[in-house]
Amino acid sequence: MQGISCPLNAMRVKAAVSELERDELLEILVDEGEGVLRVAQTLKDSGHRIVKVENRGHGVSLIVGKSKQS
Repeated sequence: MQGISCPLNAMRVKAAVSELERDELLEILVDEGEGVLRVAQTLKDSGHRIVKVENRGHGVSLIVGKSKQS
């Protein structure tokens, strides 16, 4: 979530991913640097999966999916 400071953006992403259905994916745009690192770590710690990472010039796109256990 671009323009939102850490750790608020990581918590919002975690909440959004937890609402996904099993096979759904969500694209998240985050700021480069600490923002993307914190979001990625939060998702990993929660057991969610990052399917794709792409630099968009103005930020980073993360395609994420819900963990199989959730």
